[in-house]
Amino acid sequence: MNDLFKQRVIEYFKEDANKYLDLLNEPCTQGFFLNTAKAPKEEIFNIIDFHFQASSLTNYSFYHSIDYIGKTKAYDLGLIYPQEIAASIPSTKINTDGVKLVVDLCSAPGGKTINVLNKLSFDTLCICNDVSYKRALTLSSNLERLGLDNVVITSKDTNVLSKQLENCADLVILDAPCSGEGMIRKYPEILEEYSLNNINNLADIQKGLLEDAYRILKGDGQLLYSTCTYSFEEDEHQIINFLSKHDDMELVDLGEGYASTLKGTIKLSPLTNTEGQFICLMHKKGDIHNLLKPLKAVKEKIVDDFINDNLRINNYYLYKNDNRYYMSLIPLPDLKNNVVRCGIYVGDIINKRFEPNHSFYRSNSLKGKYIYTYELSNVEYDKYILGYELNVDLGNHYYLVTYKDLSLGFGKCSNKQLKNKYPKGLRRTN
Repeated sequence: MNDLFKQRVIEYFKEDANKYLDLLNEPCTQGFFLNTAKAPKEEIFNIIDFHFQASSLTNYSFYHSIDYIGKTKAYDLGLIYPQEIAASIPSTKINTDGVKLVVDLCSAPGGKTINVLNKLSFDTLCICNDVSYKRALTLSSNLERLGLDNVVITSKDTNVLSKQLENCADLVILDAPCSGEGMIRKYPEILEEYSLNNINNLADIQKGLLEDAYRILKGDGQLLYSTCTYSFEEDEHQIINFLSKHDDMELVDLGEGYASTLKGTIKLSPLTNTEGQFICLMHKKGDIHNLLKPLKAVKEKIVDDFINDNLRINNYYLYKNDNRYYMSLIPLPDLKNNVVRCGIYVGDIINKRFEPNHSFYRSNSLKGKYIYTYELSNVEYDKYILGYELNVDLGNHYYLVTYKDLSLGFGKCSNKQLKNKYPKGLRRTN
């Protein structure tokens, strides 16, 4: 093992250092949390068909030890999100009262965003950003599966975003890139490049990200900062230095956290039967608040006709981005360039014909508004998830396909056959 890391473990865990080092030889913990924006807790439990254990740290995250969680009905239906228990804790610490705009600066793959959004109402907007376009696409896919659609996804430098969103957000989430000490059981290769130089470089990046987060946060807003490392430079010292520069920022006391040297913050590790996580919540004093410039909605007859023919809906906003059509039940902001997604991806016009997208049929906020729906039996579920067409006695329309009244995908009925539109990349192979 890296000698520098051993030395620092003694600084972090003191008399429990040897116990911690022994635990590094144990398998990493695995967990998931419930997407209660999709269905109530009890309903989700009725669909989960694998063994899991409750966590003493949160009521909505659970331990599991299976390798196939991504091939379960609960996963397919967007009822669960795989995430280690410690990483699920930060989102439980915020006060959701009055939160209408959330900005997540380093969002992908989306766990913390999702965990926050499933506690908020459908009229809450979240702007999710990741500087990596590839990771932003992964984020979009995860949000789609869980049906969370009042979202704008961007892929831009946080400094650019902070200028566009100055003093706007009720909540800013900063799950900062870090040295990853808390993930060594899962990724032991972290120790191969472990060095003080790397830690200090990351601390400089985090410093800049915190300044961008501060600029975005409105008066009386909350800033949630987290890492998956134990490094003082990236955790406690980072926050102390940040607070010393901004006298309008104050710590929100989260109680005692193991191994945290800054009162009011939390630090978790294998000693708490989790992987590593540092959690800090801050509050911005004052009442300065700017408004977002709205994105101009568009009209497109073929798209509007499709929406009105397939939804029971009175009002919505239609947007066009990169030749794709999106809709939202709330107005969305104009964030100019590098927008990956804005609301619910409805579909595309191809050869003067409108083709709906899978995302349109996964939306939580559109539940109960679809005119044409088809409920799968258990046997039909297994066939649909494999990509097979179904023999059905239905009219010729596009249909929302559900299982236990939960959205799964869609199909197009023609001549009493429901053509399967479940994305090929999501289909089971056996």
